[in-house]
Amino acid sequence: MNDTVQKAIENITWQSKKFPKKEFETICANKEEAIPYLRSAVDRAIAEGEKVEEDYILPLYAIFLLGEFQDRESFPRIMELACLPSDTLDFLIGDAITEGLCDILYCTYNGDLELLKQGIYNQNTDDFAKAAMLEVMHQLYLDKKLGKQEWQDFMRGIVYKEEEIGDYIYAALARSICECHFMEMLPELRRLYQDDRVDPYAIGDLDDCIDTMFLYTEEENCCRCPINTAERLKGWAMFEKEPNEQKDDKLGNDFMKQLIQQDLREEYNMKIGRNDPCPCGSGKKYKQCCLNKPKSVIDTVTIESRQEKEKWLRRYPPAKKNAIEGRIYLEDFYSKESIETDKLIYLALNHRAIPIWRAEQENVVSMRQLAYLTAAWKRFVETVEKEGITSFSEYDEKHSIHYPCAQWTDALKELLREEDDYEFLKSVGDFCRKMEG
Repeated sequence: MNDTVQKAIENITWQSKKFPKKEFETICANKEEAIPYLRSAVDRAIAEGEKVEEDYILPLYAIFLLGEFQDRESFPRIMELACLPSDTLDFLIGDAITEGLCDILYCTYNGDLELLKQGIYNQNTDDFAKAAMLEVMHQLYLDKKLGKQEWQDFMRGIVYKEEEIGDYIYAALARSICECHFMEMLPELRRLYQDDRVDPYAIGDLDDCIDTMFLYTEEENCCRCPINTAERLKGWAMFEKEPNEQKDDKLGNDFMKQLIQQDLREEYNMKIGRNDPCPCGSGKKYKQCCLNKPKSVIDTVTIESRQEKEKWLRRYPPAKKNAIEGRIYLEDFYSKESIETDKLIYLALNHRAIPIWRAEQENVVSMRQLAYLTAAWKRFVETVEKEGITSFSEYDEKHSIHYPCAQWTDALKELLREEDDYEFLKSVGDFCRKMEG
């Protein structure tokens, strides 16, 4: 190793508040000479664990650089590092567990899928590291390097395994089911939520997850971008900020103020012009789409205007009328009647991100929810009687989308108690008990 590379390695071996930009440039320009020393740093971290010096930072830089160099030979050693117990892994690489490990593993992946699977099932592996490994498998599926059946079978194995293998891993699993658009795995998704294995604060409630299943982005099938170590790490809190970066912080704060002002304007200027894009997402002008369309079941609930309803249905899965080949739509799985009933429940229960400066009064929320759920209840009873359905589970399997019967009917009963409407409450309760059987 020439003196310049050796000096660069020495300069990034120990913790420093100064960002080592020049050292990274030198190492990247001489990667073949640097790789053996970077591998050795990872090996030492694995061997010594928390016994290494506290300011020994080279293993952190090493895994990012090996990822940038796409060093396939390093995949087994980085996996061994990633499978260390949580406290040890945190001591060695800190925030990289959640801020880069997935990309590092993906960029060094050598084709050993079993090593990823074993890492996920390893009881000692940190939960966030398991999630990173799962995300690598997710990307391999998108790259068509992992078959759909094998990928689904692996995920189902985690869902139905009685012994829990982590905590955050289940949130990552639910997210992957949705982002892969696996509607056939909706029972597994519901199971994760019913067993309280998914933290809603991590990815949202079940209804939010289902919306994601029908959301497509231009970037979702793209391979992960190559790692640029210098760009990845320069903003980390362990480095002193340059004067120009402090200016960026001020610009960021100004931008946030603009967003708040824009949100305020939208809240107080809700009217949709005839020539504006239709809020249903069709891409047509409002006057050519939903302005004069016949009234739907949702329109029979008059507690909110059509425009207000359309606003809160923007995240609802889009209709198939302008279908794009290769995408899934609710109409592929459910009848028009099922979707209409689900929209009523969705408008009642889906979380509305109301700005704190425009908070709603509790009684307003309750009355709105009661109106929508009452309309949904009437349609639910009609469907049950028309089709001879005898249980919640039977109805859920055929008709429920975002919310299982037990969830939204419990919400309805609670609202009726608050309103002291005991006659309707008794009717709903009696019917539910019969369906719960």
